[in-house]
Amino acid sequence: MRIKTPFAPWLHQAAADPDLTTMLWAAGRTAPLVVGRQWDLAWIDFTLATAAITELKARRRHIGPYMMGGAERAMWWLVPLGTGYRLTGAPGLHLYPVGAELFVPPPDKCLGERVWVLPESDADVPTAALTAPDDLHQALESAVQRLRRRANDEPPPRREPERGPEK
Repeated sequence: MRIKTPFAPWLHQAAADPDLTTMLWAAGRTAPLVVGRQWDLAWIDFTLATAAITELKARRRHIGPYMMGGAERAMWWLVPLGTGYRLTGAPGLHLYPVGAELFVPPPDKCLGERVWVLPESDADVPTAALTAPDDLHQALESAVQRLRRRANDEPPPRREPERGPEK
């Protein structure tokens, strides 16, 4: 089986057994990737994660690869290896321990209601292309506040218009 995306070889590097991963994907099954080999991993509730994506886009922050799970109503975010601790204390987030497994579809298919959302790229994905944990943390905090205001029918906070440099 040849997966036609630059993400496949990169994801294989996170597998305990890359050959098994290829076989499982070819058979139309999800395959286990190991946390702590190529990236750290965070679980976020779907509603909160969607609001965080809106915040990241509004701030023009890079959004790296993440996986959505429809049945679980969750998203799994990859952050650079060794930086997951910077998400500690972020609302609505569970950080996976090193060595945990996440069962994933191939990067070009939806399996078991799980699908990858991948940034457009023509090259292999370096670690720098993952979502920055500090950006994700800030986006989650803002998203929680926005969802709380929406639940209470409160208007969004008023922002002062930005002024240019004074002459």
